[in-house]
Amino acid sequence: MMSKTHITMGIGTSLLLLHPHTATGISAALIGGTFGAIIPDIDCKSTKVSRDALYGRLIAGTVIAASVIWGQTQPVSLLKNILQTHVSNTILMGFLFMSVLSVAGRISGHRSFSHSFLFFVLTSGSIYQIYPAFLPGFCIGCLSHLLLDCLNKKPVRLLYPIKKGFCLNLCYADGAANKVLLWVGLLLSIYGVALVWLQ
Repeated sequence: MMSKTHITMGIGTSLLLLHPHTATGISAALIGGTFGAIIPDIDCKSTKVSRDALYGRLIAGTVIAASVIWGQTQPVSLLKNILQTHVSNTILMGFLFMSVLSVAGRISGHRSFSHSFLFFVLTSGSIYQIYPAFLPGFCIGCLSHLLLDCLNKKPVRLLYPIKKGFCLNLCYADGAANKVLLWVGLLLSIYGVALVWLQ
């Protein structure tokens, strides 16, 4: 699937499944869901795919930055909450470990290490070290990415380092199904945000 679809599905499913009730919870779900939905594509290198991944990273960065800024305007700010409830050495170790995993994902083949359950577990551990409240959204976003990629015709090496990949051969990443899923993800995101605002 293309990155915009991954982001909208990551955000929509995170908000719907977590249904956060606080400003910090909303920010954490948005940040975790967005980052989890985009991080597996750290391995994109080909021109067409990497251009889409770049747009996806820009969109994800904008959503995350907006969530952090919005979170700062709330009575209990997200950054203050992170720094008060978490030891800074643990945060540093989480960022360091995530950086190492991102480099390893970047140099691996497309849809291999960074699209595996191993990568999912290791990055989830890093996210937990950075800020545990990001973890549920991250897990939902990342798993939605893996599930969506399994729908198309290119195998995903979920059990990396085992070479065999999985795919359901239902659609192409940039085909009509992607456009439908993009709109489904967008509608889920709007619905999830509406549920949060109307509570």
